[in-house]
Amino acid sequence: MKRESVLASQGRQAESNRMPDRQPLGRTQEPQAGLETVRVSVREGYKLWAATYDDNPNPLLALEERGLCPMLPDLRCKDALDIGCGTGRWLRALLDRGARSVVGVDSCAEMIGRASKKAFLRNRLILADGLALPLRSRVADVIVCSFTVGHVLNTRVLASELARVVRPRADVFVTDMHPEAQARGWRCAFSRTDQTVEIRTFAHALEDLRSSFDCEGFKLVKSGEFCLGEPERRIFWVAGKENIFETARLVRAVLVLHFRLVQSRTG
Repeated sequence: MKRESVLASQGRQAESNRMPDRQPLGRTQEPQAGLETVRVSVREGYKLWAATYDDNPNPLLALEERGLCPMLPDLRCKDALDIGCGTGRWLRALLDRGARSVVGVDSCAEMIGRASKKAFLRNRLILADGLALPLRSRVADVIVCSFTVGHVLNTRVLASELARVVRPRADVFVTDMHPEAQARGWRCAFSRTDQTVEIRTFAHALEDLRSSFDCEGFKLVKSGEFCLGEPERRIFWVAGKENIFETARLVRAVLVLHFRLVQSRTG
C-alpha cells in the first residue's frame, strides 16, 4: 500500500502532485491537452510509479517531513515499523534518529524492489499487506504510517492491526493528504509520457480517523494541519509551477496525527 504524489490540482485553482481539476499531485502540472487520465488500484498505481518514484522532489512529502519530524520521540533503544514504506524514505529517517531496529512493510513488490536496492535497507523489508501484518504481537515501540491511510477503506481494521503489533504506550504517527486538499480536488497521481495515472484513495475526516483509533485503545496525543510554505516553494519553481504556489499554500495540505496506545485489547 501507499505513497503520496507530489503536487495535485486544487480544483480550478491549481494543479500539483495530487492536485486538481482531477490533476495529479505527483508533479505540479496543469492538464495537458490530449493527456489521458486513467484511474487505477493502489497496487497497480504504485507498480507503475515505482521506477520513477524517487526521481522528483515532492512538495507534500517535504511538508510532511517538516511537520512530522518535530513530533518524533527519542528513538534510542526503540523498535520501529514503517507501514506502507514505499521506497524507504522514513526508514532512513528512523535509523538516523537512533532506532534500535527498523522494518518496512509494503504491499507493492515493485516499491519494495526499489527500496531493497538501498544498502541500508537490506534485510529490513517485508512484502505484505498492512492490514494483515506477518509479525508477532507487541513488537514495535513506534510506527510511522505515511500517506497510507488514504488508500484504506476501513480504517478501523488498520487501527486494529497496528494495535496488535505495538507495545503498551507505543507511539503511532499517521499522515495523509488533508481532507481540505482532497475536497479541492487534489489527488494522488503522477504523469507518464502519454497519460496521468490517478491512484484510488478514500477521504477520511479527522474525527473518523480519531474514532477508529480510539476504538482500538489509542489516544490522540497531537494533531497537525500543515500548509505548504517557503521551504516548498523551490519544488514548485523547479517543476515550472511557481505560478500556482501562492494559491496552493493557502490550502491545508497535510494532516499529521500522533496516537499512543493507552489500552491494549487484553486490558
